[in-house]
Amino acid sequence: MNKRQFLLDQLSAKIDDFRKDSDKHKRLYRWLRYAVFGLTSFSALLAGLALKFPEAGANISVLILLVSAGTGVLTSVEGLRKPSELWIHERTTYYALLDLQREVAFVLDEASPPAEVEKYFFRMQEILGASNDKWSRQIVGNRRDSEASAAAADD
Repeated sequence: MNKRQFLLDQLSAKIDDFRKDSDKHKRLYRWLRYAVFGLTSFSALLAGLALKFPEAGANISVLILLVSAGTGVLTSVEGLRKPSELWIHERTTYYALLDLQREVAFVLDEASPPAEVEKYFFRMQEILGASNDKWSRQIVGNRRDSEASAAAADD
């Protein structure tokens, strides 16, 4: 396998990985948001029903408590998993790799010298490295900061 083909194969594989991951995180984010919207609305509806039917107030209050707890759990999961941040981060990297793939297909051919192919390979590495740095700094770093703040509050 020549260097050009290796580069194209690597770009295709990484593009596919980032597309799949960003789609997964977009679906998770939207599902969590819609579930929270639905549970919040349901809780408000239950509160209205408790006013309309005071004789069932105790049972409805228990339901409101359960729905509110479910809303809290979903909101916490979203805060820990950060699907919206991951989705945007992965989609940005995906488009950067797509742009590079398009440029490689346009500029390089079978007769391209290895040094020219290597230049594009190192650009791909820069995109992936920057993506990893951003992920470590913004997404994982925020989790560590939140955990450290929570631990300090417990002390």
